[in-house]
Amino acid sequence: MITKKKKHKKVTLTPEQKRKNMEKANHIKMIRNTLLNVGFERLSGVAGVNFTYRDRPSELDDVFVRENVILLVEYTTEQNPTDHLLKKSLVYHRINENHSAFIQFLIDGYPKDSFKEYYIQKIKPKYPNIDQLQLKILYCSRYEISNVTRKTINDVYFLDYKIALYFQSLTKAIKRSSIYEFLDFLHLPFNDYADNILKSSSNSHETFKGYVLPESKTSFKNGYKVISFYIDAASLLRRAYVLRQESWRDDEGIGYYQRMLDIPKINNIRRYLHEQQRVFVNNIIATISAKDIAIKKQYFDEKREREVIDTVNINKDGSFENINASRAESILIEIDDKSNIIGIIDGQHRLYAYHEGDDAYEKTICDLRKVQNLLVTCILYPEQESDLERKRFEANLFLEINKNQQKLKSALQQEIELIVSPFSTTAIGKEILRALNSNGPLEGKLMQSLYDTHKVSTASIVSFGLKPLIKLDESAQDSLFRIWDHPDKLVLKDKQCSNGELRQQYVEFCVSIIRDILRAFKDHLAKDRKWEPYSAANKEGVLGVVLINGILNVLRILVSKGQLSTPNEYFSILEGVSKFPFRAYTSSQYRKMGMKIYNKYWLKQ
Repeated sequence: MITKKKKHKKVTLTPEQKRKNMEKANHIKMIRNTLLNVGFERLSGVAGVNFTYRDRPSELDDVFVRENVILLVEYTTEQNPTDHLLKKSLVYHRINENHSAFIQFLIDGYPKDSFKEYYIQKIKPKYPNIDQLQLKILYCSRYEISNVTRKTINDVYFLDYKIALYFQSLTKAIKRSSIYEFLDFLHLPFNDYADNILKSSSNSHETFKGYVLPESKTSFKNGYKVISFYIDAASLLRRAYVLRQESWRDDEGIGYYQRMLDIPKINNIRRYLHEQQRVFVNNIIATISAKDIAIKKQYFDEKREREVIDTVNINKDGSFENINASRAESILIEIDDKSNIIGIIDGQHRLYAYHEGDDAYEKTICDLRKVQNLLVTCILYPEQESDLERKRFEANLFLEINKNQQKLKSALQQEIELIVSPFSTTAIGKEILRALNSNGPLEGKLMQSLYDTHKVSTASIVSFGLKPLIKLDESAQDSLFRIWDHPDKLVLKDKQCSNGELRQQYVEFCVSIIRDILRAFKDHLAKDRKWEPYSAANKEGVLGVVLINGILNVLRILVSKGQLSTPNEYFSILEGVSKFPFRAYTSSQYRKMGMKIYNKYWLKQ
């Protein structure tokens, strides 16, 4: 008797389940393609295998390898990833206690032989010592992880969604040449990467011929030297970095401002290089610190019988001890063989057109990037110069170069002003927004880069909401500056002010006042999902530029009338505000909205 197999009932997914599945698939695909563009190889047969490591059960979503770097990759599209991350952190902690021990486990103790086979065939022949391998954990979340949670997890690199989008864009443009910036993101020293780990000494450098210009011909500030030299594209690509506005970098609160690479522009230059096989006759403007180079003079002795090479001593203030400062001099420039030490101010497209790609031009350009020399005009910083002063100088130089080109967007202008004029109300307003975005009612709600999708843009908030509220005018009735009781506050008005601590204290004062009233609005509006930007998924959302600027205008009225309160008192006063017709007001009606809210909820008291 033949028995028929039972047919399994097909599970019908809801539209929401389909959406989530598609979101997860797209997220994983984006990360995988990005890592493949960087030059990593994905190991098949590793994903989804259950294992137990030091009594902790877990699994790996993916493993990628390039040279001696092993990436353990985790993906999540959970809207609140905290629980998922904390659960994973238990095994992450055990892995990070001894990377070599875990790599040995992947070879000998992993349930499948996928890693073992790859290790024997491709890794061990070049890197026979497991201690030569570098292991990094990459946690890729589609949604934001709170700063509080991040601080509890050590030695895990968070490829946040906006950072993933940045690297996706970067790697599409320059493919495998993006490895140097990606290593910087992983905090992996260049000396520990690939062939460098095999060298007995880490003090390697290359020498290039060039000139040092006399200070009298440059008019830069004391200690800033200008050197020009030729360098092959491959050597410059390895050492270069660009402070792009959308990038992952956020060192010491320093803003970044340069544009993303334009892929069509890159492709056009690559086509030119392929067809003409000659460099563009144009120099690249860059910066470098004196600690990353050595300068030497090359000359013949008095009898012209013997060539002499003397090291030029560079003092911490940037002065040269044994070189003529009144005329251009021929020099040899030894540049450390490190990544991310030459900052490109102008000419990033001309440089990155030489990237290691996979297009029809690569065969030609592979040879050109090793032999074609690019002319670099480089500003040499004194060793004692602070990062902030360096970035301020670079931003000013960037403005000078680009002032006659396409009009800079207001958000970019504000970012540059944060660096160039940190004591202006625009810069202070920008800093206040960063603080509001880091924690409190607006945490993670404000756009900080091009890739912050579905977030509130900030340029108009700074210009029309914050600047009138925080203006440095002690006589303005509606300014927070007037009610700030710091005894030295008038120092901030001095155009030559450099008191960063005083500035920070004013920022913190403004943030505390603004956060109090925002908290009360959020507590009312969050109940109905209104404290979110409007979207197809949430048509109740009203959080945006108009609402935030409207609230800031309410605050201006309260400041002028001496009616500042606590969050609890604000909450009580705003009873019923969730029914207020916020959408009836347009972008030009911030003041009108603020006055209407004040009249409706404060005058009733």
